[in-house]
Amino acid sequence: MQKSVSISARFNEFVQKIDSEHYTTHDKDNIRDITDSLIDHCEDRKLDENSNVQMSDEKIVGIVNDLFGAGFDTISTALSWSMMYLVAYPEIQERLYQELKDGVGLDRTPLLSDKPNLPFLEAFILELFRHSSFLPFTIPHCTTKNTSLNGYFIPKDTCVFINQWQINHDPEMWKDPSSFNPDRFLSADGTEVNKLEGEKVMIFGLGKRRCIGEVIARNEVYLFLAIIVQKLRFHAMPGEPLDMTPEYGL
Repeated sequence: MQKSVSISARFNEFVQKIDSEHYTTHDKDNIRDITDSLIDHCEDRKLDENSNVQMSDEKIVGIVNDLFGAGFDTISTALSWSMMYLVAYPEIQERLYQELKDGVGLDRTPLLSDKPNLPFLEAFILELFRHSSFLPFTIPHCTTKNTSLNGYFIPKDTCVFINQWQINHDPEMWKDPSSFNPDRFLSADGTEVNKLEGEKVMIFGLGKRRCIGEVIARNEVYLFLAIIVQKLRFHAMPGEPLDMTPEYGL
């Protein structure tokens, strides 16, 4: 516990240093990143006398901390699982490669704008999120008042988690949920992702308190994975069985 607290304190100091540097060099006409954008947002609010929303410097540090701190391990874990699935299903790996070869080519790096040409890659990522459910629970939330959900009374100050793994493996929601099958997210002709099916996957939480970095995370996984599949091949070690047993922690 002491080690975790120490690491957290060091990371906070690092983020505070970055924020301080951004405040010193901030230029309203040159927004470099999300930290600049948050500072700019706060400055605009301070100038608006009718604004009811104020964001302190401490909150900016907290938001930047959450965005980057929460994103390090989760993205690397997602990519680690993706490589495991590529090894476990070589036919899927080859299909992804052929899609990238045809939709992007091999002479340039894949871009976010290539997404419409890579529906199977997007379906693979959705099935990766669903099948692995490497974040089986959301971070804890707390009820701010007495409430009820589907007939269950939940008193104020109750710690609440969402069981994302159960939702992603519910046989009432998914056909053969234990099977890894990216095609479940594709249209009948395989040319586009079924958005309604994709929205059923829960990996970033739900509602107003869902992960603030969801868009960043999805784009990162897409770009990293597209480049990895385009440039590399993954194979199991000869004579060594592939162990996909989940381990606790990120």
